[in-house]
Amino acid sequence: MKRILLLIVAMLTFGLSNAQSFWNTISEDRVGGLEKMDRDSYPSKSHLFTLNFEDFKTMLETAPSRENHTGLSSVIIPIPNGEGEIENFRIYEASVLHPDLAAQYPSIKSYVGQGIENPTSTVRFSTTMFGFHAMILSTKGTSYVDTYTRDLQNYIVYKKSDIQTARHFACEVIDEGHNRAAASEDEPFSVNAGDSTLRTYRLAMACTVEYANFHVNASGAVGPTTAQKKAIVLAAMNVTMTRVNGLYERDMAITMQIIPTNENIIFVDSDNLTNNNSGVLLGEIQTVINANIGVNNYDIGHVVSTGAGGVAILGSVCSSNKARGVTGRPAPVGDPFDIDYVAHEMGHQFGAEHTFNNAFQRNADTAVEPGSGTTIMAYAGISPPNVQGNSDDHFHTVSISQMTAFVNASGGACATETANGNAAPSINFLSNHTIPRTTAFILKGNGLDADASAALTYCWEQVDANGAGSTIDVTPSSFATSGPNFRSLSPSDSPNRYMPELSTVLSGNLTPTWEVVSSAARTFTFALTLRDNQVPNGGQTFRDDIAVTVVSGAGPFSVTSQNTTGITWLGNGDETITWDVAGTTGNGVNTQNVNILLSTDGGLTFDTVLASNTPNDGSEVITVPNVQNADSCRIMVEAAGNIYYAVNSRVFSIDFVNGTDDFGLESFKLYPNPNNGSFSVSFNSQVSSNVAITVHDIRGREVFSNQYKNTGLFATDVNLEDIQSGLYIVTVTDGSRRAVKKIVVQ
Repeated sequence: MKRILLLIVAMLTFGLSNAQSFWNTISEDRVGGLEKMDRDSYPSKSHLFTLNFEDFKTMLETAPSRENHTGLSSVIIPIPNGEGEIENFRIYEASVLHPDLAAQYPSIKSYVGQGIENPTSTVRFSTTMFGFHAMILSTKGTSYVDTYTRDLQNYIVYKKSDIQTARHFACEVIDEGHNRAAASEDEPFSVNAGDSTLRTYRLAMACTVEYANFHVNASGAVGPTTAQKKAIVLAAMNVTMTRVNGLYERDMAITMQIIPTNENIIFVDSDNLTNNNSGVLLGEIQTVINANIGVNNYDIGHVVSTGAGGVAILGSVCSSNKARGVTGRPAPVGDPFDIDYVAHEMGHQFGAEHTFNNAFQRNADTAVEPGSGTTIMAYAGISPPNVQGNSDDHFHTVSISQMTAFVNASGGACATETANGNAAPSINFLSNHTIPRTTAFILKGNGLDADASAALTYCWEQVDANGAGSTIDVTPSSFATSGPNFRSLSPSDSPNRYMPELSTVLSGNLTPTWEVVSSAARTFTFALTLRDNQVPNGGQTFRDDIAVTVVSGAGPFSVTSQNTTGITWLGNGDETITWDVAGTTGNGVNTQNVNILLSTDGGLTFDTVLASNTPNDGSEVITVPNVQNADSCRIMVEAAGNIYYAVNSRVFSIDFVNGTDDFGLESFKLYPNPNNGSFSVSFNSQVSSNVAITVHDIRGREVFSNQYKNTGLFATDVNLEDIQSGLYIVTVTDGSRRAVKKIVVQ
């Protein structure tokens, strides 16, 4: 009773206090004299925090177990992210250990949480004798919290993107004819993880003596007994599987639970296992786990070592080869080990193949990522040319489909299935499009979810495999007619993706190394994957594909005006925007109208509409919005009813004009229009300076320019000699006033 009262008091105290009371920032010099935890690598940027670990654990004792709890948890816990900010999460206990094993090791815990301020943020963390370790998955990027000092009172917080580790890892996957239920002839690899079911697999996680020694030594334990050594190793396994389960639960609603007799395969003194040869170890571990655990007492087996490599039997879960998975690394700790290696090798066991397009260990049918790829089943940082040094912590949609199809077939025979009460998201109809060559485009999506608490994220990915017998273009080419041209990016809270990234297009580059528009005729296939990011019992996904056909007879579509420096527009005035139609009104593209948009923040947003659904004729006279503080403007011309667009190449300014000022020309007339190149201009002038008349074609080239003496009531005839038929822009300037008109020469 006293214990319950103390916990209630702790909760009330927390609710009335600042959410940051558990965490306080500190500087490096505050911990300079303390013994640090062993790390394989350090982030380039990080934040240090103190944590009262014991009080923190006391608060967590009230967190409900997800296995027997309905409704929302009332436990809200603050955790710092990689920006150094405190986020609050609604917490549930989500044990990695079987209940019988958890009862033997009450200090080894695992939890899951959903963000309060940002529901797309989810956290998986563990508390053990090694302190607190957390992984925050968010559209802001992944953050990690690790124990920094051995007294368990100081923690390092950093972004995944700020840590780079030299990778010397070789992965071999062995296919012994597993069930490839993911593939169909018409639409390969398009299976959704959306049946509202959490699948739990019994995990037998073995280790070599060398792995055990690494963690026992890292713990600083003095003269530990065999039981203490096994507890230390189990705690390390708990940290790893807490993070691995976080990804498998979010992307496929798959979770793994370490079996109650797992101590039998935690080898701390001798093991008769070959630590430094993953191929040999793969052959040994099946026999060892079967002998020590019993063939019917687990669903998936895996062994961790300090060797430098990994190997697994493809699609082996629930089969006679279910223990044949190996992951080794000299320093088997941290994100590179947990995500890049363990999650990768277990992915093979669940039926996922490599997704990169490099020659080494490439699988032609799923080679959908350029270079060495970036997702978990790719080879980020291992096989040059590398897109980046480490994996992003999400599975490619092709991997999700392969694993989901596998667990819906033979790989689900041994799983414990539980209804998770989570409705799958859905996507409204997505349209196919035909676009011009050498032109940027935007993939536009949408998402729906019946669950009010769902926090949808969107991931557009190319799913064009290079295929067997194809030339392996490890870096994308604008003239390639097959294979991947666009890298995968982490899930976003925006349903749209600019191809290439908008900032790159604004810089004038349509062919950055890993996002390359096509200059050849071809058809791209892109998949939009929705994740609902639901906790505590597993997320759901939905996928839909579209085709984007590039035609060589149209393009490049481009903006031809506002492409010089020093341009300033006057608010409320008239200006002309021109673009190269480049055959887009026909040739299968058939864009009859465009929208013209203005950005006043350098291209971050284009939220001002200058013209809507105007004819795609290459020129438009617009009225300049009278806005203040607009010195970083850009223009976008986008196809109405299509996905391609172009931007002008230079930033320009808009000068704000007071409402009483009028910069138009009084009684201005230009006639006839259309004409044969001869026309008249008249207006009432209010100044004595000369009048300037210039004419430009729709490409922005000047074809006529002249100065005229001002007589007050101005009138003159203009004759464009040897002019070709077409669309032209006439600009009449009278001091600070001007008029811009479009004429048609027949």
